[in-house]
Amino acid sequence: MENNLNKNSEDALLRWRKINRLIKNRKKWIGFTADLTNTLPDMRLNQPNGLKLPFHVIKDCTQDFNNKNFIGKGGYGSVYKGILTWGDHIHQLVAVKRLDVNGFQGNKEFRTEVAMLSEYQHKNIIKLIGFCDDNKEMILVYEYASHGSLDKYLSDTTMSGGLSWSQLHKICIGVASALDYLHNQVAEKHRIIHRDVKSANVLLDENWNAKLSDFGLARIGLANQQNTFVITNPAGTYGYTDPQYERTGFLTKESDVYSFGVVLFEVLCGRLACVSSYHDERRFLHHLARTCYKNGELDKIIDQRIKKDINSGTLSMFSAIAYQCLQETREERPTIAEVAFQLKEAYKIKFTQVFKIRR
Repeated sequence: MENNLNKNSEDALLRWRKINRLIKNRKKWIGFTADLTNTLPDMRLNQPNGLKLPFHVIKDCTQDFNNKNFIGKGGYGSVYKGILTWGDHIHQLVAVKRLDVNGFQGNKEFRTEVAMLSEYQHKNIIKLIGFCDDNKEMILVYEYASHGSLDKYLSDTTMSGGLSWSQLHKICIGVASALDYLHNQVAEKHRIIHRDVKSANVLLDENWNAKLSDFGLARIGLANQQNTFVITNPAGTYGYTDPQYERTGFLTKESDVYSFGVVLFEVLCGRLACVSSYHDERRFLHHLARTCYKNGELDKIIDQRIKKDINSGTLSMFSAIAYQCLQETREERPTIAEVAFQLKEAYKIKFTQVFKIRR
C-alpha cells in the first residue's frame, strides 16, 4: 500500500513538473510567434520589384470588379475571375481575392499570405501572382483554379458524381504532398503549419490537380522544437480543428494531420465535416467516422457512388490512414510524410491487382 502511495505521489509530481514546463514554454513561444508575425510578412511587402501590382491594373483585369466576373464570396471578402496583362503576364487567367478591409485581423492575415506564398512554392500549393495594398486595399492575385474548391464536389451530389475515386485519391495525395513540403522541406531550420486545412481550401486546376490555398492563418516555427509554438486563441474551422490544440493552445504539425484526416473521411464519405441539417451523431463527421471505424461499421457511411470504383485493399488502407490521423493525442498520429507515403501505396494497390489478374 505504501509503495503504491509513493508511486502515485511520484507520478503526480512528474505530471506537475511537466505542466509547469509547458506553462513556461508557452510564454516563451508567444513572444517568439509575435516576433515572427511582425517581421516575416514585411520582407516581401517592402520589395518594390516583387509581386506588387498597381490598383488600376487589377481594376482593368476584373473590368472594375464587374459582377459577370464574380466567382464567390466568403467571410474574408469576394473573389473575381480576371485576365491579367502586366509585366511577364500576358492575358493570364487569374483569380482575384479582394479582402474585406474591415475583417477581423484582415491586415495580419493578408500580410501573412503574401509572405508565405511569395517565399514558398510547390506544385500542390496555389501560386501567388501578385498583390495590391494601394489605398488601404488588400487584394491577392492567384493562378486560376478552373474547377473550384473540393468542398463543392462533396456537398453537391450532382457535381461529386463527376469525380472518380481515382481522381479523389490523387487529390488527397496532392494535398498530403503540399503539407509534407510545408512541414519538412521548406527549410532546414524551420517548418510551416497551415492551421486551416479543409476541403474548402483545396482548389482544383484544369487537370484536377490539388492546390492547397488560404495561408492567412499559417504559422512558422523552428524545426527542432517538439511544440512549434503556442497560440493563445486557437484558430481554424470547427469540425476540422485538432481537439488537443483547442484545449491547450499548443499548435504542432500534428494539428494539420488531424485536419487532413477529416478531409480524408470527407472524400471517403462524400460529405462535409459538418452537416447542419443533422441534429444527431451524424452532424460532425470526425465523431461519426471514428465511431463507425472502431465498431467495424464504416460501410454505413462510405459514399455509395465510389464503392464501385474502390477495391477492398485500397479502402482498408485509406480508411486506416484517415483513422490514425484522427487520434485524440498528437503522439498517436502519423507524420504527414508517413501519411503521404501510405496514400501513394494505397493508390498502387488497384494497379498491382489489375496487373496480377492480367498475368
